Amino acid sequence: MDGCVERPRGAGVSSFIHQMQFNMSHSPFTLAHVTHEAVDHIGGIGTVLEGLMISPVYKQHVKRSILVGPTSTSITIDPEARLGEHGKVLYSSIDRIDRGNWASRFRPIEWAFNVKIVYGTRTYARPGTGRTGESEVLLIDVFHPNADRLNVFKHRLWETFGLNSGKYESSWDYEEYVRLAEPAFYALSALKEHNGPMVLFGHEYMGMPAVLQAILDGQEDFRTVFHAHECATARRIVEDHPGHDTMFYNVLDQARSQGLFVEDVFSNLDKFLRHALVSRSHLCDGIIAVGDRTRDELNFLNPHFDDQPIDLVYNGIPAMQLDLELKLFSRNMLVQYAESLLGHKPDMLLTHVTRPVISKGLWRDLKVCHQLDAKLAAQNKTGVLFILTSGGGVRRMQDIAMMEDHYGWPRHHKEGYPDLVGPEVDLCNDVDAFNKHHQAIQIVLVNQFGWTRERIGNRLPGEMDIADLRRATDVEFGMATYEPFGISPLEPLGCGAICVISSVCGCGGFVKHATGGADTRNVIDADFTQLDHARTIDQLKAMSRDERNAIEERVAADVANQIMERMPWTDADRDAMLRSGQQLVKKMGWDQVIEESLLPMLERIQQPALAAV
Repeated sequence: MDGCVERPRGAGVSSFIHQMQFNMSHSPFTLAHVTHEAVDHIGGIGTVLEGLMISPVYKQHVKRSILVGPTSTSITIDPEARLGEHGKVLYSSIDRIDRGNWASRFRPIEWAFNVKIVYGTRTYARPGTGRTGESEVLLIDVFHPNADRLNVFKHRLWETFGLNSGKYESSWDYEEYVRLAEPAFYALSALKEHNGPMVLFGHEYMGMPAVLQAILDGQEDFRTVFHAHECATARRIVEDHPGHDTMFYNVLDQARSQGLFVEDVFSNLDKFLRHALVSRSHLCDGIIAVGDRTRDELNFLNPHFDDQPIDLVYNGIPAMQLDLELKLFSRNMLVQYAESLLGHKPDMLLTHVTRPVISKGLWRDLKVCHQLDAKLAAQNKTGVLFILTSGGGVRRMQDIAMMEDHYGWPRHHKEGYPDLVGPEVDLCNDVDAFNKHHQAIQIVLVNQFGWTRERIGNRLPGEMDIADLRRATDVEFGMATYEPFGISPLEPLGCGAICVISSVCGCGGFVKHATGGADTRNVIDADFTQLDHARTIDQLKAMSRDERNAIEERVAADVANQIMERMPWTDADRDAMLRSGQQLVKKMGWDQVIEESLLPMLERIQQPALAAV
């Protein structure tokens, strides 16, 4: 049989097993990734997939990568664009494209499940790194499924795993990925080569139905991995409670020390579909968590996770190569832009590149800036914080030009599109109130994606782009209430910035791993879970917003003191911070993560295949 090793005559069992392990550990893997970002790069999962695909270490050990996700035939687009700007369509039953007789593999699946399939490839390239990669892409339209087959599958989910689809099927979040599971499984089986099990990654709750299908019918042909980019149960609790992370992580730690789990403390959560799916991820052959706290959150879900090892696989940090001259060039451009908005050249440049959601804790930025204001004034210095975020997508160039000319956007705003929409309105009100009562430091809300003159306006230096913004900053904020990892807050690390993160951010654990637990001047760990006095679980659950605010103000004062102590005011100081940041990110790239964490997990979960040989 292809992929099997013949047992040598006269060899003992132990030597045979060792030889099998050697060959398996050196055979290339086939990985399938079920995700909503198979084509569109929407958030963190897309960034992770790109980092993997372009890593030479990943490409050395992974023969094939297949990205799997849903699509829709109801939207009319160019057939060649169905896999995105960098995709190539090889098969599309929607468009009658078949370059390679793929119909012989896919048509039986389409007929059986009443779905449409798009299959092809896409390329990855990260500018300035020289790194490229390629993956296969499998998209399935599940809008008109075979209802009888779907109901049988839902019954099997209930019968085997106790998953009651009747509670959740009114939510498309659930229904879409349950409909995807079976046709995706059989399409992957049709694409599989006979060289060992295919490893099926379920990225977040969206991937769990396909994982459960592989557990039901995959036998020795599949291994399953749950890739926890977050713990949806924990996110829901943290975001919904006025005590946020200050409450939750103190409850988690106390509860675990008492042998309690999440539903012992926060009552039955089974009505929450994401919890229902993620809480069954212990059934996978492997689980990987992107951060230390995410691992704690999974262990908090139920006792079954005590029996399943959870591997820490941090996200890699992209390294931006630069020297002091280039940093100063970028910094001077940002100073120039700030002067055009404020009327003076600031001494301290702060940034926060993020999404406008509650978990990012943007109000904490304002608390720290409030503390910095008096300290800067005492030294006759000034600062500016650029918050780059958007709740309204990408604004058109002509709208940016109009707002800039008519009322001085982004220094000033007006409610209503193309300016303030959704969460931007309240954020802007908070920023305006702050600016009115502070002099030494001002905040500029840039509610737009991108950082070029076409996106930001004519006052921005023509040479600037988003890489210059990252190179320029002195301080990057990222004091989230819930942040499983947080690539963005550490992106300027290699540029010599002071990166301010909260203690619950997964990337903080990665920094400690890279430094061997030693402190680094480049990262400030803001611990908003510090309590002013001991509290019971019930007292913590009753925490009010005012109580949490009082704790935050105390921590914000400490963070401001640390920023002032570490701030590189001179070029020599900036060069020192740049060098230490560059040394740190060299230890935190995707190559190291894959070599040290991902590959050992993949090799371990392949081992059960030995029993069938």
